Amino acid sequence: MRDVLKSELLRSVSGLALLGVGSFVILIPALILTVGPPLDGLREVDDGTATRIVFGLIASSGIVAMYLGSYSVSREFYYRSMSRTIVIGSLRRVFLAKMVSSALASVALAITGAAVWAAISAGVLSAYGRVLQPDVAFWSVAAGSAFASACGALIGTSLGWIVQNYYAVSAVVLLIPTMIELPLLFSAPQVERFFPVGAFAGVTGAPIEGLLPWWASGIVLLGWVALATALAAVVTRRRAK
Repeated sequence: MRDVLKSELLRSVSGLALLGVGSFVILIPALILTVGPPLDGLREVDDGTATRIVFGLIASSGIVAMYLGSYSVSREFYYRSMSRTIVIGSLRRVFLAKMVSSALASVALAITGAAVWAAISAGVLSAYGRVLQPDVAFWSVAAGSAFASACGALIGTSLGWIVQNYYAVSAVVLLIPTMIELPLLFSAPQVERFFPVGAFAGVTGAPIEGLLPWWASGIVLLGWVALATALAAVVTRRRAK
C-alpha cells in the first residue's frame, strides 16, 4: 500500500497539468471578486469583516479540489492506463491511494493558495481603505479552506471513479459548482447551505446570511464525502466483477 500511495502522491504533484489546476485556486476567487457585487461596501465595514469578505473567497479552493480529485482518476481512463495501474497495485489499493493522495495534494494546494490570496487580498483591501486583519477569523478561513479542499478532493475522486469519462466528470465538478451552486449561494443560501459549495462557504465562516455554522457545514461536507465514497466503492466493485 505504501508504494502505491507514494506513486499516486508523486503523480498528484508532478506535471504541467498541476500548474494549470493550481492557478484556478487564485483565478476562481478573482473571478468571483470581479463579477460579484461592488466592493464599495468594504469602506463601510471594519477591517475584520472586510478581510472575511475578500480573503474568505479562498473557500472556492474546494471546487478546485473536486476537479483535482476527479482528474486523478479520469485522466487514467482517458489515457487507457487504469488497467495497468490496477494490475500493478490492485483495485482496492489504487482506489484508496488515489483518495488519500488527492486529499493531501489538495490541502497543500489550498494552503499555498491561501498564502498567495492573502497577499492579493491585502492589495484589494488597501484600495478601499481597509487593512488585512490576520485575526482568529482569518486563520479560521485558512483552516476551513484546507478542510473544504480535503473534502472536495474526496468527493471529486469518488465522482471520477463513478463517471470515469474525463469530459463528463469535469463538467460535473466545474460547471455545476460555478454555474449553478455559486449563484444559489448568494440568491438562496438557505437551500445552497446543504450542498457542497454552500458547505465550503460555511466551514470558512463566510459572512453570508442563511448559511449553517461552521461545525454544521462540516457535517454536511462529511455527509457528501460519505455518500460519494460509498457510491464510488459500490460502482467500482460491480464493474470489476
